[in-house]
Amino acid sequence: MCAMKKRKQSVSKEEVRIISSTTSTKASGEKSRLPMDIILEVLSRLPAKSIARCRVVSKDWGSTLCRPYFTDLFLKMSSLSPCLLFTFHAEGKWSFFSSPEAMLISDQKSSSVAVDILSHVPIDYPIRVCVPACGLLCTKDEWVLSRKKDARMMICNPSTGGFKLLPKVKTRRGRVMTYLGYDPIEEVYKVLCMTASERPYIQKAEQHQVLTLGTGKLNWRMIECPISHYPRPRDNEICINGVLYYSALESGSWRTSTSMIVCFDIRSEKLKFIVDEAFKDFKSPSTLINYKGKLGILSPHTSGFMDGIFIGFELWVIDDIEKPTWWRHTHIFPPLWDTLVAQARVNIVGTTGDSEIMFSPTVVSNPFYIFCYNMETRSIRRVEIKGFGPVTGQNIYTFLNHVENVKLIT
Repeated sequence: MCAMKKRKQSVSKEEVRIISSTTSTKASGEKSRLPMDIILEVLSRLPAKSIARCRVVSKDWGSTLCRPYFTDLFLKMSSLSPCLLFTFHAEGKWSFFSSPEAMLISDQKSSSVAVDILSHVPIDYPIRVCVPACGLLCTKDEWVLSRKKDARMMICNPSTGGFKLLPKVKTRRGRVMTYLGYDPIEEVYKVLCMTASERPYIQKAEQHQVLTLGTGKLNWRMIECPISHYPRPRDNEICINGVLYYSALESGSWRTSTSMIVCFDIRSEKLKFIVDEAFKDFKSPSTLINYKGKLGILSPHTSGFMDGIFIGFELWVIDDIEKPTWWRHTHIFPPLWDTLVAQARVNIVGTTGDSEIMFSPTVVSNPFYIFCYNMETRSIRRVEIKGFGPVTGQNIYTFLNHVENVKLIT
């Protein structure tokens, strides 16, 4: 009871006003309630942290705010205002920070944005993470965890700090690679994993398995893969309209392998492949993006991390996945790129709006800058990110288009 009182006291003044407004006393002394749909509509516009506090106000509030209707409503509203998400491991915890993407819009060549801390997940070893899917994250690579006793992959909600360990993948292979996808029609999250056999110059992914979240007991299911391939480990993935995309190489010698795009349909659990001779020009790490609803690929002119000496990148956009048809455009950085970026090692994060490409450093520094290049005006600007605290040198992951989600992980 004492703990409950302390948590109630943490409710902000804004939240108290909303809670109090659910009942009002008339002059006659009778009570009238606002319609519940209006109350939930108002609450859906609060930050996820506020929802967590409101859930402990009473049992009724806790029950109502955990129902699928409200979590879906909250997700719908937060999708209208996507965030920039930062995550890194430091001091025995996996920390998440965010800032509204709208805060990045500026005409100035240099500006600053303060981030808010979302949550911490206690974990005593560094990890890699998948690209977020509809507000959730999954750890990326069990090969990294294999050196730790009983280490397992996990699903995490950065907005709430909730997490769940996934079942151990049964395999004798040395590596397990994972991807997280979301199907908006069936409103379901699935994790795709594959084990890997890695011999010198020979790479091959095997034992493709799928796990569905939110189904009670979690189990891995084997699926068929028609083409032997190996995911490009330094490239990212992206989920668009229920299809998870990642880049890969045809299994065999990495010196002669054909490049391809793998398409995993979340609903049907079928794998398809886009193979084109032109894809051999992809440089690593390439970044898959959602370009105006189509699959886009941002590829640097030279393999390796980008810095001030890099001259530019190519944008590929696939117009039709089935045929496929695509177009590409080369972008050369103006001289200001070298001045602003200098020796900072950066990765391509994705697109903000329709024409701006974001680049983010690979490690935390003080000060910490992200860089935005406008493909239409060929202008570059630098934005200082403040609020990480006194940490430097940690590997950092930066993601665009993250949405707050108050769904409880079960």
